Amino acid sequence: MKSRIDRNWPTIALIVGLMLTSIGVFSQDEPKTKDGTVFTVGMVRTGANTDDQYLNELAGYWMPMMEAAKAQGLIISYRVLHGTFSNEDDYNVLFLVEYPNLAALDPNPATEAKWKAIRDGLTAKLGGSEKLKAMRTGLEAMRTYQGEKVMRDVLVK
Repeated sequence: MKSRIDRNWPTIALIVGLMLTSIGVFSQDEPKTKDGTVFTVGMVRTGANTDDQYLNELAGYWMPMMEAAKAQGLIISYRVLHGTFSNEDDYNVLFLVEYPNLAALDPNPATEAKWKAIRDGLTAKLGGSEKLKAMRTGLEAMRTYQGEKVMRDVLVK
């Protein structure tokens, strides 16, 4: 007479085999990428023969603001990329600001207070809000702001 285990051995082997196969299938579904940091990407088209002047103006306000934000841990890094146009509607200046994650872009009173303090300090350093307004008006005459995107760095495993 056969014991119960001897009679059920084929069934047990089939169940164990299916379990091992399913583990292999699940492990193959692991993502091949990992989310990295988050960038805001601003695109600007400068007017004819205004590239150097526009970039020099950035050094007076935008870049010091980014340095202060980096020092306070609000951003990880920033870059300004300058290049050529690929067509008549293209941008030639690209602003990249790197944040640790999407949550860093969410409204937050403490973060907003830090940004306001940076802006207020730079405005005072430039000579007040009227001088800042005049500088911005000059920038607007030199460029066309073409938009901004939020993009994530994708790390391939």
